[in-house]
Amino acid sequence: MKPVCLITGAGGRLGQDLCHALQEDYELVATYRSTIPNIPSQFQRPLEGADEPENESALSDVPAYLVQADLTCREDVKRVVEVTLARYGRIDALINAAADIKFHGNLRDLWQADDYPQSQMLLNSIVPMQLASAIYQYCWKDQPDENARWNRSVVNVSSISGLYVYEERGQAFYGVSKAALNMLTLYLSLELAPYSVRVNAICPSRFTGMAATRRVTETIRNLLTGDSTGTIVTKIP
Repeated sequence: MKPVCLITGAGGRLGQDLCHALQEDYELVATYRSTIPNIPSQFQRPLEGADEPENESALSDVPAYLVQADLTCREDVKRVVEVTLARYGRIDALINAAADIKFHGNLRDLWQADDYPQSQMLLNSIVPMQLASAIYQYCWKDQPDENARWNRSVVNVSSISGLYVYEERGQAFYGVSKAALNMLTLYLSLELAPYSVRVNAICPSRFTGMAATRRVTETIRNLLTGDSTGTIVTKIP
């Protein structure tokens, strides 16, 4: 029986690469907001020449089960967790890869700006905690032995922008949101340690090519299968 992994942000480059890389070893549920990921799922035949699935039970063999969701909506956070548990009965790993990666205006113009600071902080730092909290409440809080047996963990995809200040225009709230995610990762690791759930984060720099993306994916895989907790990974091979 494979462990069950919930991945957010599957419509992005990293999310799609994670799904491709982990599909052999995990049962995957992957969320996307608007762009349907180009991965084998219930929307694509998992094997060349295979029959199209005709009902829900026929979807049990798809490498990834996709769920459309706006994770800034609390009800969608709840729905994603409920769908995953209804399908597989448990959640063993959470990878928070969804993010608002846009850079916005200068801080000196903030009073005239729209609500991008709130939305960026919500998606980049608060939503990952809400998802982990929902999984804890639905699944992990009464299962410390199962948590240890399945090596359950959370991996948050942060950014090097959360560690250093850059002069690039408009990066302030993106960096602040990732710095907040780093600190929240450390606090969550302390809260979940008594329940045998590990929590770590990874802080890559920009990864625009496939080789760099694959290195990030492999680092995340190592965090899933390892034993560390409360770690902010800043060096990616």
